[in-house]
Amino acid sequence: MAITVPTADDVQALHAFIYERADEEHAAAMDDPTMDGAAMERFSRVSNSNKYAITATAELLVGLLSRGDDEQVARAWHCLTGAGEQWRDHPDYLARWENAQLAQIRQQLGG
Repeated sequence: MAITVPTADDVQALHAFIYERADEEHAAAMDDPTMDGAAMERFSRVSNSNKYAITATAELLVGLLSRGDDEQVARAWHCLTGAGEQWRDHPDYLARWENAQLAQIRQQLGG
């Protein structure tokens, strides 16, 4: 499989997209009267952890791009696009953010 090397703009755009989706989910959960307090606390911790992880991955990617380390960029981009795939059905999802491995699996499954 060919190495996919994004641009810094791609990285920043995908980061912003995922981060905004995480914020939307958090806001929706906070408005959900069926979640008890303990469940809400757990959800908030997971949500905050995920936002830190996607931010760290995006920052690492931009640094790797500046060093021209295509192999490491491809590995980090795979992780970030994998996170983005969770929002594939969102109308703002862009095809250039597609996770190559998940796309191949979808193709094999006929989806």
